[in-house]
Amino acid sequence: MPEGVHIPADLPRPRRRPRTAEARTVQLSVRLTPSAMQAIRERAATERLTPAGFVANAALTAALAADPVGRPDSDPRRPLVEALDRIADELREASDTARASADVDTAVAALALLPALGERTHAALDAVMEAA
Repeated sequence: MPEGVHIPADLPRPRRRPRTAEARTVQLSVRLTPSAMQAIRERAATERLTPAGFVANAALTAALAADPVGRPDSDPRRPLVEALDRIADELREASDTARASADVDTAVAALALLPALGERTHAALDAVMEAA
């Protein structure tokens, strides 16, 4: 059993997926991040499926669904989230510059950027909320 997943001893072993009229002869190889694999293992264990069976069921369900599966890159809020990421980077850079600077004028100039970054943050958050 995968690390971190605890299944009580009294539960039966993972079930097999139901047989199909058509033989399953095709294999698909998928690359995942370790954290994605761990999430799949945990969810598969709660469904009493193997990770491969869980992924196969999920993929087939998504492929046959009437509604398209939401992709992160097609999310209309993605540009707004990326804008917030850029603002966060600028905020981090300004605060790091202010902290690390021995020159008072440089620190003051870095801190002077904060109000404008705050306004941009609020505008981006408002846009995210409107898009939701």
